[in-house]
Amino acid sequence: MTPEELTCRLNNLHTAAEVVEAIDNPELQERRGWDLSRWRYDLVPWGVRFTYLDPLSRDKSEVLAQVRIA
Repeated sequence: MTPEELTCRLNNLHTAAEVVEAIDNPELQERRGWDLSRWRYDLVPWGVRFTYLDPLSRDKSEVLAQVRIA
């Protein structure tokens, strides 16, 4: 999954939690048709930081899912 695809998928912290679960569970990734093999995550006080390492350029991208305070 590209950073752009992940960004479109993350609507709220519930979907972020689903992605975290799938990163930790390759069988779940396969069932959902996701390839998250290049993704890592860090739980932070305000949400989740997802980090992607591009295998060709070795560039890193970050996608943030954060708590929205109304």
